[in-house]
Amino acid sequence: MLPKSLYRYALVGIGSNASVYLVFVVLIWSGVSAVWAAAICYGIGLILSYTLNRKWSFESTAGHRLDLARFAISYGVGFVATLVFITILTTFLRPEIAQILNIGLTAMVIYTSLRLTRFGQGDV
Repeated sequence: MLPKSLYRYALVGIGSNASVYLVFVVLIWSGVSAVWAAAICYGIGLILSYTLNRKWSFESTAGHRLDLARFAISYGVGFVATLVFITILTTFLRPEIAQILNIGLTAMVIYTSLRLTRFGQGDV
């Protein structure tokens, strides 16, 4: 059975990424490059993700200082992954389609990193 945090992480991700995807499309249609649009949207998604995942998905028992460090590491890894994925995917797909795949691939990288860094867990 998969952890409850994975289901909640997925729900948070679907909701926040749907909103951020709309911003991505508007930026693309406004002439912003796919890489820059992905980077801007990533920043917006960080705020939503930290707040919702810390409180609900992972039901954190750790202090903000510890959670922020773990979050920063995990999302730093995810940021690199998103830039690599969008660069590769846009070589053969339209940016709007590439970003949908990019979101899913990056989400898997970030969730794995959050679990590995023990995000939401107090000192153990």
